[in-house]
Amino acid sequence: MRKETLLFQVKTAREWILDTFDKVSVEDMTKIPEGFKNNIHWQLGHVAGMMELPTAALTDSKTDDSKRYQKYFGYGTSPDDFDDETPSLDEIKALLEGQVPRLEDIEEERLEEDLPREFMGMTKRYEQLSFMILHESLHAGKIQEMAKLIK
Repeated sequence: MRKETLLFQVKTAREWILDTFDKVSVEDMTKIPEGFKNNIHWQLGHVAGMMELPTAALTDSKTDDSKRYQKYFGYGTSPDDFDDETPSLDEIKALLEGQVPRLEDIEEERLEEDLPREFMGMTKRYEQLSFMILHESLHAGKIQEMAKLIK
C-alpha cells in the first residue's frame, strides 16, 4: 500500500513538472525572471537530480547522473555554473521520464530499508522518497510562477 501511495504522488508531481516542456519554450526556460536566482532549466535539472538519489538507490541503478546533476543543479549552484557539460533540456526530460517507470519496478520491501545515513532526520528509504515528492511539488510551483513571469 505504501508503494501505491508514493507512486501516485510521484506520478502526480512528475506530470506537473513534465507539463513544462509542452507549455514553455526552450528560449524561455533559459531566462531568469526578476526576483529569482535561477531559471526553469536549472529548476528542471534540480528536480531530476534530487529524485535520482532515491531512484538510483532503490533500483540499484547507480549512474554518473547523480554526481553530474549535483554539480550543475545542486544547492548553491546557478545557471552561472553552466558549461558545455551541463545536462541539456532533452537529457533532463529523458531522465525525468525514465525515473517513474524505474520506481514502479521496485519491490515494496525496498521502501522499508534503512538509509545508509540519516537524511534530514529520516532513516528509511520511503521517508526519503516521500520528502523528494514534497520537494518536487515545491519546485513545480516555482516553475509555474517563473513561467508566468517570463510571458
